[in-house]
Amino acid sequence: MSHIHFQTGKRPVYQDLSGEVQRFFKEKGTAKTGDDRLYHKALVVAALYIGSYLAIYLMPGSMHYIAWAFHGIATALVGFNIMHDGAHDSFSTSRRTNRMMAMTFNLVGSNRYYWAQKHNRNHHAFTNVDEADEDIDALGLFRMSPHQKHRALHKYQHIYVWFLYLITSLFWFFALDFKAYGSQKIARRDYSHRMKFADHVEFWASKAVYLTLYLLLPAAVLGTGPAIVGFLVMHAFLGFLFAVVFQLAHVVDKAEFPRPDEKGMLQDEWAVHQMRTTVDFATDNRFLTWALGGLNFQAEHHLFPRVSHVHYPELHPLVEARAEKLGYQLKSYPTLFAAIRGHYRHMKNMGQPSVTADLTNCTDCADNSEELRTS
Repeated sequence: MSHIHFQTGKRPVYQDLSGEVQRFFKEKGTAKTGDDRLYHKALVVAALYIGSYLAIYLMPGSMHYIAWAFHGIATALVGFNIMHDGAHDSFSTSRRTNRMMAMTFNLVGSNRYYWAQKHNRNHHAFTNVDEADEDIDALGLFRMSPHQKHRALHKYQHIYVWFLYLITSLFWFFALDFKAYGSQKIARRDYSHRMKFADHVEFWASKAVYLTLYLLLPAAVLGTGPAIVGFLVMHAFLGFLFAVVFQLAHVVDKAEFPRPDEKGMLQDEWAVHQMRTTVDFATDNRFLTWALGGLNFQAEHHLFPRVSHVHYPELHPLVEARAEKLGYQLKSYPTLFAAIRGHYRHMKNMGQPSVTADLTNCTDCADNSEELRTS
């Protein structure tokens, strides 16, 4: 496929929506980055992260496995609420602070530089585009896009996918990180620039620190067997949360999977592409919004990634109303459970060999519309 790109110079929808958001912040008289709500939450999340890690060594007997599980959840909270905003330069007006917050991803197992290439540059630019968005590339284990090759095992993917999600973070941190490091590619796209010497040092140093904190030190205190089991328990919780939350935003039966033409050009302007490929869920659930770092407001996040997630609930009705006036819709599921069912239906649908790029991706959305409203 040719170099993937959008049409140049055509961004009227984004300019209109962006104008609405800029007016909101001007009238409110506040920065689009994080505020005291985010900073207070970051302190709470950091306390949960540190406290649960210490509990691994303090809990008596086999009770330490509970601490490992809770630490997996706390680690996900760090990713959702601290690292994610930092990586998008939306945590603070300070560039240095944003970099520090983004580097928490090194502490929890992955790599800041890799995330910037994978997530910011590829996923946010070419959401749900096969061969560009690595988030929909499962190396043939799953079929998430109708443009991907169907394999016999995909018939059962809507069942086995939930078990493989338990090892998502393990695969991510110990396979995909190194695969990208060696190839300097994300999916089939080269890195935007080569890693500097400092980036290489950061990569290897952070991996060494991670293995020391989560395997070597626990093994020395708890014993090798309990440390390995606890490590796997932690990643089961972390991986499942990471996988499910990110899948509910894009790999569902309301999302679309556009494909470039033979010249590599996508037909919609970037903002329209985001509204076609991204789905909100449970936007009225205040607890989920707090815990997930606003990732249930995915359309708002994809349209305005440099706006902190603490502003999404207020922006949501404004962006939704403006988009509707322009003739577009912010896709959404009313509840978390409805979104999970949307993911299940999509994976089951993609498991059928008859479902190809020539067919609609949401064959049963109309039949399930009443079910979604009441769920």
